[in-house]
Amino acid sequence: MLAGFLAPVKSGPAFGAALVACCVAAVCASAAPKALTPIAKVQVGAQSGMVLSAAGSIWTSDLVLGRVVRIDPGTNAVVRRFAFASRPFGLAYGAGSVWIADRSLNTLGRINPRTSRIVKRIKIGFSSYGVAFGAGSVWVTSETDGTVRRVSPKKNRVTARIKVGTTPNGVVYAFGSIWVADLGRGTLFRINVKTNHVTKKINIAKADWITASPDALWISSEAGEITRVDPASGTIVATIPVGANPLGSAWIKGELWVPNIDDGTVSIVDPARNAVRTILEVGKGPLSIATAAGDAWISNSDDGELWRVSTTQ
Repeated sequence: MLAGFLAPVKSGPAFGAALVACCVAAVCASAAPKALTPIAKVQVGAQSGMVLSAAGSIWTSDLVLGRVVRIDPGTNAVVRRFAFASRPFGLAYGAGSVWIADRSLNTLGRINPRTSRIVKRIKIGFSSYGVAFGAGSVWVTSETDGTVRRVSPKKNRVTARIKVGTTPNGVVYAFGSIWVADLGRGTLFRINVKTNHVTKKINIAKADWITASPDALWISSEAGEITRVDPASGTIVATIPVGANPLGSAWIKGELWVPNIDDGTVSIVDPARNAVRTILEVGKGPLSIATAAGDAWISNSDDGELWRVSTTQ
C-alpha cells in the first residue's frame, strides 16, 4: 500500500525521501503501543491466573500459592483469599456456582459465591485448562488425555468424556454448541451437546483460546494471530495479526480485547475492519481479560496483579 501511494510522485528525490520518512513515521506511530494509566491495580499474589466476572465480583487465582481470589469491583479490593488445590486456573460461572479447575491436580472445585466456600471437589483429568458452562453442564478440557469432560452440576460428577485432539485448551459454549480449541493439532472442534459427538473440525494453526461475539467466534493462536470464524458455516472469515502469544480475550462494547502474554500488550480489534484499532501497554504477562462495572479487568500474570482499565481507549 505504501509503495502504491508513492508511485505517482514526481517532485524530485528530496521530496520523495521526505514523504517516505513522513509515511514511515506515521505507520510506526499508529503501530506503537499506547501508554496506559489504569484506574486501579489490585495485588492478587505471586502470579495471577485467568479472570472471571460473576456474582457481582471479580474472580481470579494465585497460580503459585494455590489460592482463589475474590475482588469487589466497588472498592477495587480483595475481599477473600482461600486455598484450593495446587495451581487453580480455568474459571466459569453457572448453576449458581463459580467453577475452578486445577492444572496440577485432577480437581474441579465448586464454589458457593454467597459464602466464598468450596462446597464440592470433583475428580477430573490432569492438566486441565479451559472451563466453560453451557447446556446445563460444566465443560473442562484436559491436556493430558486430549479430552473435554462434561460435568453434571446436579450429580457433581463427570458424565461424558469426548476426544478432542491432543492438547485441548480453550472451550466455550456458543451458538448452541460447545467449541474446543486444540493447540496440539491446530483444530477447532464443534460438539453437539445433545449427543456429545464432534460434528465439525476447522483447521486453525496453534489454536488456543476461544471468545464468542454476537455473530462470530474469535480464536487466539500462539502464532500471534486471531482467527475469526463464522459459526454457522464454519468458515474462516479473517486472520488478524496481534501481539506475541495472545490468550484469554474478551468481547467488550463491540470490540475484541486481546491480551498478548509475551509482549506485555493488549490489542483491541475492530470487527468492522477485522484489524487492530489500537495497542495498549499493560503489565507483564497479560493472560486474561474480563469486563465488569463498565471497565476491563486485565490479569497481568507475571506481576501477580489485576489492572482495572477504562474501556474508552
